[in-house]
Amino acid sequence: MVELQTTWSWLPAIYLFLGGLSAGAFLTVSILRLVKPDRFKKTVTGGVWTAVAALAIGLLALVSEVEKPFQAMILFKSFVNGSSWMTIGAWLLLVTFVVFVLSALFTTDKLADWLGKVCKPFGRARAGINKVLAIVGIPCSLAVAAYTGVLLSAVPAIPLWGTWLLPALFTVSALDTGVAAVSVFAAVLEKDEDAHGLRTALEWTVLCLVAIEAVVLAAFLTTMQGSGADEVLASGLLVSGPLSMQFWALVVAVGLVGPFLAALVQVATAKRKKDAALVPAVPVGGAACALVGGFTLRFLVLAAGLHAALVSPAALQAVQGVLLFVS
Repeated sequence: MVELQTTWSWLPAIYLFLGGLSAGAFLTVSILRLVKPDRFKKTVTGGVWTAVAALAIGLLALVSEVEKPFQAMILFKSFVNGSSWMTIGAWLLLVTFVVFVLSALFTTDKLADWLGKVCKPFGRARAGINKVLAIVGIPCSLAVAAYTGVLLSAVPAIPLWGTWLLPALFTVSALDTGVAAVSVFAAVLEKDEDAHGLRTALEWTVLCLVAIEAVVLAAFLTTMQGSGADEVLASGLLVSGPLSMQFWALVVAVGLVGPFLAALVQVATAKRKKDAALVPAVPVGGAACALVGGFTLRFLVLAAGLHAALVSPAALQAVQGVLLFVS
């Protein structure tokens, strides 16, 4: 029986999930802030603080997994190997976290008012600062979302991770979970009539992102199934092996079908509810499904990431026999 990858488990999966969630949430509210300045403040504030909290907890989960957490926290100070993805990632995460925290401070009215009293230029330039942080935060968010996949694809000994489709998959999933988190704030906190348009726009975004994620996921699995023996065995763990139940039930059914149906219901009924607030249970339920699926996807990809040395000819023959029997 093939043993699953256990070197990277729960804590790295938490970072990969929360790092992507934070990037997706901040990107969503940044676009909203630029398109609709001074509107939907509750949603923007909730999304920004979600990004800060998710990235902070994710980074703690990441550094607590390594042997020397303190050295990992100051990895950005290393200029020895500028081509290392770990060093590049450390700098990227540091800059992004600073942008997220500053944006949270200037977004929250009480904190921004206090900063304005301490330093009056901050108070006068608050709108401009928020705009600049949103503009800077968009590429930072996209980079962090992609980096969660690049971090894995840069590991040469894990065949399943060695494809550009993995960063693409994690990036789309990050945007999906981020929009889902922001949609909760829009559904629960925004009560005015104009919020109906915001909620509808978010649901259309969910529909598009889920469709794209499904296509990228299918391409990822198809590519792995058509590659070498190592990739076939590893991807087989997800599709028809020990991880298949969690994959089909939690990633596909809950994480993709659930949010898609929830968004579809809301879009289909939007015209009939033009003058009424949408029932929060539907978008909140869809968002919960997206979050469950997003975390499960990353955990299963980690678990299926077998080291090439673990793939024996006997195991490969067994898997091929099962696939031939099924087909």
